Amino acid sequence: MAAEASNFLMGRTFLDIDMARAADLLGMERRQAEQIRDLARGEFLGLGPGDQPPPGGGADRRGANRRAGDGAEAGPAAHGSPDALHALLHEDLHLDEAAPPAPPPAPMVPAADELLEQIAAVPLDAVEPVEQPQLFAPSQAEIDLAVDRILIDMAAEEGCTFQTPAKLFQDFSVRCRMQRLTAGHVDMATFRRRFAMAVAGVSDEPGGPWQDILRVAQPLADDLLAPFLVIARAAQHGLPCPDDDELARVYGTSSPGRIRRLIDHYERSGLIVVRTDFSGRRSVSIPELGLATEPLEA
Repeated sequence: MAAEASNFLMGRTFLDIDMARAADLLGMERRQAEQIRDLARGEFLGLGPGDQPPPGGGADRRGANRRAGDGAEAGPAAHGSPDALHALLHEDLHLDEAAPPAPPPAPMVPAADELLEQIAAVPLDAVEPVEQPQLFAPSQAEIDLAVDRILIDMAAEEGCTFQTPAKLFQDFSVRCRMQRLTAGHVDMATFRRRFAMAVAGVSDEPGGPWQDILRVAQPLADDLLAPFLVIARAAQHGLPCPDDDELARVYGTSSPGRIRRLIDHYERSGLIVVRTDFSGRRSVSIPELGLATEPLEA
């Protein structure tokens, strides 16, 4: 706004920065600008092409300004009452208060034919279908029961333990989708543990007979769980200790040496105690549960 102004009025000021700017604008030297601080109240130094001098003795002030600026063309100076300056600055700027305000524009209402064409132009695919609620959605207990059946069926297939965990988990996911089950709560780790339980014929039913066995087997890794559960199930029912071939099938290996090392690992971990009598028959006991298998001829 200051850049667009063509007339300037310099009043009294005591700040050095304001006096320096006024002197530069009026073409005065810095020492001559000190007269700005001597201006009386309502007295101004003017600069600009204004053709109407302000009321009051502006001629004397204008002459003094030219003499102070050494011939510089300074505008008319003005001094007078504040009411006279207010009337000068606001001349011809008043509004016609008698004129009534313009009415607001009327809203544009489309014609009926145009509105029907706009409705017909909207594609039907743009309307999102409303998802219908499932009246007979299975409960969580039913989902868990169906997942258990799938795991039992997979464990009953021949050679299932020799498959990689990734392939088994993919097969499990496909079977769940075929039965329209959401198995999102069963991740890879949970699947491997529950599949080992299915291979050993052990369930995790709350309050069931397998809770103590699962508690003892909790420190074991998922890939070492199934052979231990088979041994613990035989000890719980008082059956003979499973032979190496049975443990190898459950473990998913054909190496007898791996089974011997696995049994040694169980014993070093304090889970089982292996005894062999004078006739070479092997029996396994679980000290924490007070269970033991019947002797099996090695």
